[in-house]
Amino acid sequence: MIILGISTSAKHPSAALGRDGEIAAFVVDESGKSHSATLMGLIEKVLSDSGASPSDLDAIAVDIGPGSFTGVRIGVSCANAMAMALSVPVLPVCSLDALRNIVPKEGTVCSMIDCRNGNCYAACYENGVTKTPPCAAVVSDVLKSLPEDASVVGDCFDNKSFPDARLVLIEALDSKPVSEAVPMYLRPSQAERMKK
Repeated sequence: MIILGISTSAKHPSAALGRDGEIAAFVVDESGKSHSATLMGLIEKVLSDSGASPSDLDAIAVDIGPGSFTGVRIGVSCANAMAMALSVPVLPVCSLDALRNIVPKEGTVCSMIDCRNGNCYAACYENGVTKTPPCAAVVSDVLKSLPEDASVVGDCFDNKSFPDARLVLIEALDSKPVSEAVPMYLRPSQAERMKK
């Protein structure tokens, strides 16, 4: 099975190609250019690097958020459009679920994505099972609620720990195929908050 993975919920967009459960190619853009300007180029490169063509794809996995509002919209829209054109399913993946794959699933794992001003998107897992579903929260409150031996992953503390397309492909193995992915927004956009 050949799956294209797309991740646009974080600072650096990325794409990966999975073939029979193995990562065949991966590329990330750290130029600082907009996701809309770089995503299609990333997809073209990962297909080229893996020797695959769009018609070879069996599914498209995409992180649906939470994360960058604009990034999520771009990734989900691209995945849905490609899936429709190729007549393949979409595998929607929560970015927090993907992020937990950085560490082993034993014990308590908490995924945290920075959303500024001491706030975050967070989810906690116990031995691979969701303990606290994805939510918008205050970083300090989440940390106080965790046991001392919990593993914490995400860019609240480590600027290198972002969801990426490889992690999306790993999590997509447990994802239910859909015809159209829907973004996961856990709080209003900055524009909506400023309007109030």
